[in-house]
Amino acid sequence: MERELITLTEEDLKQLQNKSLEMAKYVVNFCKERNIRVFFFAGSLLGAVRHNGFIPWDDDIDMNFPAPDFERFVEAWEKEADKERYSLCLQTKNYNDHTLSGSIRDNNTTFITDSTVDLDVNQGLAIDIEPLHACPKTKLGQKLQLILAAGRSLFKAGRVPARQSSGIKTASKILLGIFKSTGSRYFIWHTLEKWATTTDRKYEDAEYVREFTMFPFITWLYPRKWYDSTEWVRFEDTEVPIPVGAREYLTKRYGNYMELPPEKDRRPEHRIVFMDLDTPYKEYRGEKYFVEGAKK
Repeated sequence: MERELITLTEEDLKQLQNKSLEMAKYVVNFCKERNIRVFFFAGSLLGAVRHNGFIPWDDDIDMNFPAPDFERFVEAWEKEADKERYSLCLQTKNYNDHTLSGSIRDNNTTFITDSTVDLDVNQGLAIDIEPLHACPKTKLGQKLQLILAAGRSLFKAGRVPARQSSGIKTASKILLGIFKSTGSRYFIWHTLEKWATTTDRKYEDAEYVREFTMFPFITWLYPRKWYDSTEWVRFEDTEVPIPVGAREYLTKRYGNYMELPPEKDRRPEHRIVFMDLDTPYKEYRGEKYFVEGAKK
């Protein structure tokens, strides 16, 4: 079903960026106090290097962690974070927001996109977070890890991937049609993830790391040394951590990353159905999201 989307005004976008930065400061300070490596990532990293702040049209913040640091972060968050204010959302058997990355969400805000509007999940404004996993040393091992990670991503998302070839879409549809239940999909992706991440036990010995996200990024390998240490750079009114190999990463992902994209590509990423950054999302349950589910 096609959803009616809202268009952000300049004021809306600025409010969204300010709230996202407020969240990011909390996460960065939380990690810094515990000596946990965390980095601005993807478009947020590009913004930090090229703009010393947000890309003017960007509407979110992304962060990543070396896998061992991500495990420490999750453990510390459960014990010590302000969980009344922020939630750490990771997919489990009982929680599925159909995303490939985890997130930190502001419980006192509402940010509903067309991909989550039907779900009974945390609809607060999010910072996406994800680990970087160690790759096997051999080419064969790397290919096997890629197959396991791709299968994990399919069943974790539980949706036919967009922007893929017709062959991949058809195969995905068949597999998801065979394994329909939440329990079976959870068992599959959780098992595949466990197999694909066995190399994380010796993360510091790995030569390369990779993201377990979408194509084509899931196929890319990054030298682990790019993420061994941290550089601090200005981002709006604060300083944020970026990996020492940030510029190499940006070149690999964007080419001439200091050059602005065409005007037609300068737009926010998310397809937003509803936004209210001053009201907890739970107040809109059954009214703005999970409307049909709440009626059952």
